[in-house]
Amino acid sequence: ELKMKFEDVFELIETEPIAAASIGQVYKARLISNGETVALKIQRPKCEDVIALDLYVLRWWSGVANFITELLNRDINLQSIIDDFGELIYRELDYEAEAANAQRFSELYASVPDVFVPKIYSEMTTQKVLTMEWYAFLLFLFQCLYPCSTETLC
Repeated sequence: ELKMKFEDVFELIETEPIAAASIGQVYKARLISNGETVALKIQRPKCEDVIALDLYVLRWWSGVANFITELLNRDINLQSIIDDFGELIYRELDYEAEAANAQRFSELYASVPDVFVPKIYSEMTTQKVLTMEWYAFLLFLFQCLYPCSTETLC
């Protein structure tokens, strides 16, 4: 995906992912070039194919459900709901777009002292691989799991 050998760019610090979700996993790694620790978010193999099939099946069944709701004189278009969901999930598959959103967010909130956005390593980011600053990733994850105010300093 990065058009270079993984071991020439990264060294895994943890061989197991430190976080996992439906479409990707996050690893703690070190950049070979400068020794910086990064969070490496990698999309699961064939994820897009699996999602495409799931959406196809959901869309087909929602067509059946639409037929039934029409018979019941209900104005519900489940296929359009599935279409909207599909559009949203496909946006989640593009890590380059996520990186661009993070950069834009960083620019918009640069003057707000309590907002910190992890540095994105654009040259090591593709549609299926996102490389970002490690410390900020841990802070973000911690704050998501254990919300607190900035006054208590967690």
